[in-house]
Amino acid sequence: MDAARPSLAPRVDDDGPPRDLALTFAGGGNRSFFQLGVMRRWSERVMPRVVAAAGVSAGACMLTVMVSGRESIAEVFFRARRAGVSRNIDWTALLRREPLAPHGSVYRDTVLFTYADGGFERIKQCPFPIYVLAAEIPPPLVPTLGAAVGFAAYQLEKRLKPGLVHPSYGRRIGYRPFIFDARDCTDPEDLADLILASSSTPPFTPIGRFRGKALVDGGVIDNVPAFVAEQVPAVRRNLVVMTRPYPAERLGRHGQRLYLAPSDHPPAGCWDYRRGADIFGNLALGERDADAHEDALESFLADS
Repeated sequence: MDAARPSLAPRVDDDGPPRDLALTFAGGGNRSFFQLGVMRRWSERVMPRVVAAAGVSAGACMLTVMVSGRESIAEVFFRARRAGVSRNIDWTALLRREPLAPHGSVYRDTVLFTYADGGFERIKQCPFPIYVLAAEIPPPLVPTLGAAVGFAAYQLEKRLKPGLVHPSYGRRIGYRPFIFDARDCTDPEDLADLILASSSTPPFTPIGRFRGKALVDGGVIDNVPAFVAEQVPAVRRNLVVMTRPYPAERLGRHGQRLYLAPSDHPPAGCWDYRRGADIFGNLALGERDADAHEDALESFLADS
């Protein structure tokens, strides 16, 4: 743990303010490092209020990284693990019968490293649920075709409805939400399977397999899954942290939700795992944007 930064992990006591806040992390691959940057500024005020958290894909991963208490060392490992990656897609891998992309193995190695040395145990002991969203493939589609159809529907809806925050096409064509509390995983491998299933985006990451069930990226259901944590009755407000810019009218306070999105495109793209990708630029953007929205957070938390 970097001694210069406060831990992002939640407190295990309840001596602070009432827990009535949901925390929602959108998906976004590398862009989700923006969320860690935001929480480096806001964690001491936000985490003692959280009664439920929910995330999808890399956003779900970032929630577990935060709660593990190993975020700083995990960042160092992730950078080192990518040191040999020069291409995001290697077509010659087909000749060797290997995966086209390095992302799946890098991702799994990184989360398993994060969950080692007490990280998994801290997640198990978290005082609030950490819901992870994945998508169940509708029958009779086989997993590979199911992934392709689901992502095509998601991309089509984004193109037809620019600025849309909560997509619906996936559910309308039969995909169903699969929601699981990370604390209920039995061991680090089980949790890694869950996170990789929530992040399943072929060809970058393989079809998800969690306890015998084939799953794909939960963004097919909703890449900003604010609805998940709001199923907890104690939730009175929901801090929703997204990972790409949205129109101004979609941001800020909307009912019981406060939406925050990057003010600019994060420098490291969603699936850019090359060694030169500016992951730390994404973190710095989150820190700057958190500072710029201090008043909005204070007002949101103070509202009775």
